[in-house]
Amino acid sequence: IVVDDIMNMVVNHIYDEEVVIARGKAVVQGTEGYYEFLIDMDEKREPVIREDGSVDYAAMNRLINVAEGDKIAIYHPAVQGSKGFNVCGGEINPKYAKELPNLSGKYIIKNDNNEYFAKISGKISRSGYNIEILNLYEINGDIDTINGNIEFYGDIIINGNVDSGVTLRAGRNVTVNGTVGGAKIFAGGDIVLSQGVQGYENGQINARGSVYAQFIEYSNIKAGGDVRANYIMNSNVTAGGMICAEGSRGSIIGGSVQGVRGIDIVDAGNISEPKTLLHAGFSEEDYREFNKLVSKENKIKKQLTETISEMGNLLNIGKAKGITPEQKDRIRQLNSIKLEADSEIDKIAEEKKFLGNKMMASTGASITIRGTVYRNTIISIDMAVMAIFKEEQFVRFVCRNEGIERKSVV
Repeated sequence: IVVDDIMNMVVNHIYDEEVVIARGKAVVQGTEGYYEFLIDMDEKREPVIREDGSVDYAAMNRLINVAEGDKIAIYHPAVQGSKGFNVCGGEINPKYAKELPNLSGKYIIKNDNNEYFAKISGKISRSGYNIEILNLYEINGDIDTINGNIEFYGDIIINGNVDSGVTLRAGRNVTVNGTVGGAKIFAGGDIVLSQGVQGYENGQINARGSVYAQFIEYSNIKAGGDVRANYIMNSNVTAGGMICAEGSRGSIIGGSVQGVRGIDIVDAGNISEPKTLLHAGFSEEDYREFNKLVSKENKIKKQLTETISEMGNLLNIGKAKGITPEQKDRIRQLNSIKLEADSEIDKIAEEKKFLGNKMMASTGASITIRGTVYRNTIISIDMAVMAIFKEEQFVRFVCRNEGIERKSVV
């Protein structure tokens, strides 16, 4: 074919023109296998410049969390290329497209679609093709605003101090083996503060479980379970279980505490007579909130009944005479109102259940003083309140007939 094309140019006197006498075929290179990572596992970050020009160094280091069942990565297999040839007909082979090794890791799983998933929740990191997931994050040293805030799905252990301005969030438990300043600590489980907390009135400790501390000073504490400390001073403390001040000091001095199941301490207040509020059982605020929920529920149920009635009337009219476009729009609107009302009633039911359980848990709650209760202490159980005007010792306060009675502690 090439010879024929050349002879044709000679015979026909074709000059100064480009004539194709031979064609090659370009090789098509393949694509090597690669991983598409769906979670950014780069723990290092640049500091963030705030709007006021200051620098937020807390953003420099961070934990990368993954929840159980999260998709981590997708592997895209290699695609081999296709051959080409030169103008002389010689083959040109594409470069071989290599596959990558499988990702490895104790707590990851791969499915048939080359997708990788986390088997547990925790801190995730990558080294080459190895994926590590840990449900325990341990720091040997202090945490301050330079180190950054920490958010972790598992347990956090700090073998040092936690300074003011730091925020810790754990899906499970938090243990601090040093002291805690005006920090914010949130845990899905328990919080253990081996050396206590000095919150400077800004400290905030929230646990779904219990809080244990050597001491609590000038802090705000909320626990779904118990709060136990050697002493509690000038703090606001709320516990879904018991509040216990035990040990050699065993005191609550100043501030306000509420233990739904009760309070058991050595001393309340001290000789300088700071105002100290001890409350056991449900509070007046809980009672008011429960009644508000009941009123709100009744109002929504009444509106729901009216909505359903109107929908029924429109549907009956439609069966008899046919539904107009305006009636169709109104029925859709009423149905939307009904669904919203059903959702709101469900939410109210959950909140009522929570408060109801809290009130049930408070049944029989008492305040036990195993040492001295000093003047200017306010004793409150459920809705009843009593002020202490003179020192008393070894006494248990209980609620009887909407009033507070004293019993001796032997």
